[in-house]
This record gives sequence, structure tokens and C-alpha cells, in this order.
Amino acid sequence: MRKMPSSLCQISRVSTSLPGFLTFFITFHICKLESALFTVVGPDQPITAIVGEEIVLPCRLSPSMSAENMEVRWFRSEFKNVVHLYRDGRDQFGGQMPEYERRTVFWKDDITDGNVSLMILNIRPSDEGQYTCLVDDDITSEAAVIDLKVAALGSNPVISVEDYQKGGIRVTCRSAEWYPEPQALWRNGQGHHIASLSEIKSPKVNGLFETEISVVISGHPNLNLSCWIRNSLLDREKESTIHISALFFPSVNPWMVALSVILVIVLSFIILDVYLFRITGNLQRELGWKRAVICPGLGQTAPPLEKEEVTLDPDTAHRYLILSEDGKSGRWADARPDLPDNPERFDTWACVLGHEGFSSGRHWWEVEVGEGRWWALGVARESVGRKGQISFSPKEGVWAVRCCGGKYEALTAPDPTPLPLDRAPSRVRVYLDCTLGRVSFLDADTEAPIFTFPPASFAGSRMWPWFLVLFGEINLSQRQ
Repeated sequence: MRKMPSSLCQISRVSTSLPGFLTFFITFHICKLESALFTVVGPDQPITAIVGEEIVLPCRLSPSMSAENMEVRWFRSEFKNVVHLYRDGRDQFGGQMPEYERRTVFWKDDITDGNVSLMILNIRPSDEGQYTCLVDDDITSEAAVIDLKVAALGSNPVISVEDYQKGGIRVTCRSAEWYPEPQALWRNGQGHHIASLSEIKSPKVNGLFETEISVVISGHPNLNLSCWIRNSLLDREKESTIHISALFFPSVNPWMVALSVILVIVLSFIILDVYLFRITGNLQRELGWKRAVICPGLGQTAPPLEKEEVTLDPDTAHRYLILSEDGKSGRWADARPDLPDNPERFDTWACVLGHEGFSSGRHWWEVEVGEGRWWALGVARESVGRKGQISFSPKEGVWAVRCCGGKYEALTAPDPTPLPLDRAPSRVRVYLDCTLGRVSFLDADTEAPIFTFPPASFAGSRMWPWFLVLFGEINLSQRQ
């Protein structure tokens, strides 16, 4: 039973007389006014999140007050569908919905100012919908509803010439990984819409859509044909173009037969080329990568490649990170409010820098990530932002790769670059060439290349080893 706000609310008996009724009515409204101590405020417009990334659902108390001793419950359509629960001064994961396990972060840094926002990691299409932010202090219970929209910008359209059909050429366009269901159409060189012969939009197991549209082109030699696919929620589109030559429109049947033979021969060569590429491609790619990273500027004098013993700098570590005494490992843990908020310390993201930076030469070190599914590592300029929300990319002074729920990406700008790795690396080797402005990564166990950033200018900058850890641990100890 909830406590009443004052003695005015302790009514043991109500008279049936008119004066008694008036007393009860006035007292009831005084109680109601006394108990309405705060309201819960969320955004008045839907929030859009990108599949695979993180999103913060903003929620705060008005007027600003501490919510440390209150219950904050984030849930979906029903009270029992708990997305995240904060109660008794700590996170409560016992009744959390399975699909949100290890995917929610309730930031407590600003809870004393009434900030009760929630971060959701690795956004999925199934996360779309309404979320309720309910705050209860045993006297007042107030809530706000946040509408979350989910979007994904799919792959570049792939156009292929299929076969002859109905006196023309059947051309098909395919693209995948869209959300919500995209708009797809054909356009000619003048930008005019061309009606599709067929259109298939099918959701996959992960909830993302794959689209396929076909068109038959006849009597239009030397035609530029574009496949245009648009995500209306993001107001962004992707487009690919193919040129249909006059050779595809023979005037007599013998030419059609000859063209078919040519297509068969070309297709045979393509299949043979793909087969040979699979045999030699990995070796060539690995040798070329090693030559570019480990031996740049062959025939020239290059500085030696130095193996570094990197340690973590506790003065830069976020309060959610606990470092070992020797500075060789760091792990995610409960916040430590006793840490000083010095200018070097990261205050929003669970980041930490190496203890020593580099302004010249060529260096490498290894990071053991084990089975962690939430980490990022690389290098950062000395001027990288430490406070508030930071977008990590070379534009912001960070060259890094990350693992986000088992999905690997290079933190490029303006969008991350997916990394289709054959295996999940347990150790990552980082190469830094300050002279050439090159940052590269490889799997330290198999020596398979992971990613190399385009050359950048590091002149006048000091570069530091950079790490981000969520729900896991990193280790810099060297194997014997």
C-alpha cells in the first residue's frame, strides 16, 4: 500500500452529510495536488533508429529532481513486458524480456538531475513500437510514451540482364537489408518512370526486406536504365544504372542465336574466372595487405616496425571501466562514483586511452578481446572528444573497428563499413604508421587482414591507443 503524502490524506471516516462530503471532496483534491510532485517528459515526435546501431530514448523529470531513490520502469505494450528496470538504486534484470538481455544501458550519471533516459544497443526491426517510461516514488506515479521508428538503408542495387522475353530483354534489379519495406522503381535516362513487369518484396528471418523488380526492354537500343530504391522514413535512396547496347536488339533471328552463343561463352569465362579467384584471391589479398602494411614503400628507407607494450591510462578511463593494477586489462563493471571527473576522462562512453601516445615511427600491438561481443579498438588523436555524446570516426579523430553484438564494422564516415569476416577474431593486431598516416587491423591468430583505413595526415598530432568496452573485457597481455 502506498503512503499518503500528508496527514490531510489520512481520512478514517467520511460523513454522509453535506458538510462531510464537502470536507472529503476538498481533502481529496488537496491530496491529489500534493502528490503531483513531478511529471515525466519524453519527446513529442517519434525517434528514428538505424538497424545495428544504438539509440537513446530520452526521458526526464520535470521539474528536475533526483530519481536515485525512485523506481524507473521501461516497458512495451504491457506493464509486465519489462525492457529495463531500475529500482532500489540499481538495475534489476530478473524480469527483463529475453530479447533485450545485454542490450540496454540505463545511464545513471545524470539521474540526480532527473535524467532517466535509456540506451538500446544493436537495434533490430522488432524494436520498433512504443516504449513507456514510468517513474514511481511511492507517492507519485507518472509516465511518458516514446514512439520508436526503425530504419535500415539496404545494399546498392544489383542489375542483371536475365534473358529474352516477350520480344525484348528481361532486366532484374535486386537489393537487400532494407527496413521498412522500400519503394523501388525503374527510370530511363531522362528520369521518367518505367512500369515494372514484376515486383517481389519479401521479409527475411532478421526482419529486413529484400526487394526484386523486373522489366522487359524492347525496341530501345542504347538505353540508360536505372534501378532506384528509396527508404521513405530516412528520405534516402540508392540507385544503380546499366547501359543497354543496341547489340542486345538484333533485327533477325540468326543474330539472336549468335548473341546467345556469345553470352554462353562470356558466362563460361566468368565462372572460370570466379573459380580461379577463389583459389588465388585470398593469398594475393593477404600478401598485398602485408606488403602495404608491414613493408610500405619497398625500395625506400622506412623506419623500423616497433612492437609496443601498451598499458591503459586510468586517468582517461570511464567510471564503468575497472583496470588491472598493471594497466594490461580493463573490464565493464558497475560505476565508481568516487573517481574524479578530470578533463581527460571519458564521461559518456565506456572508453579508455593507452598510457603512451606516438607522434612518429611505425608501431604495432595486440589486443585480446576473447569472446566479447561489444567492443571497439584502434587509435585516436590526442584532441578526441572526452565529454558528452561522441560520434567515433576519422572525422572526429578516431580510426577503429568494432564488434557490435557479433556484427563487425569499421568506423568510417559518414557510415560504418560492414566487415564480412570468416571468423570471430579473439586477438586483434593494430598497426599504426605515423609517417604515412595509415591504420590497419588483422586477426592476430590467422594473420588474415580485417581492415585498412585510407591514408590520413597525422602531422603535428599525437596518436593514442583507444578502446571501448561494453559487457566484456580486453586484455593487452602478450602471449608467450
